[in-house]
Amino acid sequence: MVPLMREHLNYGAFERGIAWMVTAGMAVVIALAMIHFARGLYEASMGAVPGWDYSAFQVLFDRVLTVVIALELARSVQQMAMGEHGLAQVRTVVLIGILAVVRKLILLEIDDTSGVFLVGIAAATLALGL
Repeated sequence: MVPLMREHLNYGAFERGIAWMVTAGMAVVIALAMIHFARGLYEASMGAVPGWDYSAFQVLFDRVLTVVIALELARSVQQMAMGEHGLAQVRTVVLIGILAVVRKLILLEIDDTSGVFLVGIAAATLALGL
C-alpha cells in the first residue's frame, strides 16, 4: 500500500510542477493580450481606426474578453498548482466556458452565420447554464 501512496504523491508533485509552468506561460499570454488591448484602445481613441462604428467596439470587446478569459484560466490552473481541487475549480471552468460563448456571440456576424451554428451556440449556452 505504501508504494501506491508514494506514486500518488509523486504524481501530485508532478501535476503541481506542470501547473506552475503553465501559470507562468499564462502570465505571458495575459501580458501580451493586455498589450494588444491597450494598443487597440490607443489607436481607436487617437482616430487611427476611422469612426466609432460597431466593428471597432467588437474588436475592443473581443480583446477585453480575451484578457478576462485568460485571467480566469490562469486562476484555474493556479488553483490546481496549489492543490485546491473541488467545486470552486468546476465553477471557474464553467465561467470560462460562458465567457467564451459570450465572446463568440459578440463577434458573431449574423449575415455570415448559418442556422446550424446558432443552434450549436444556443445548445452550448443551455448546457453551461444547466
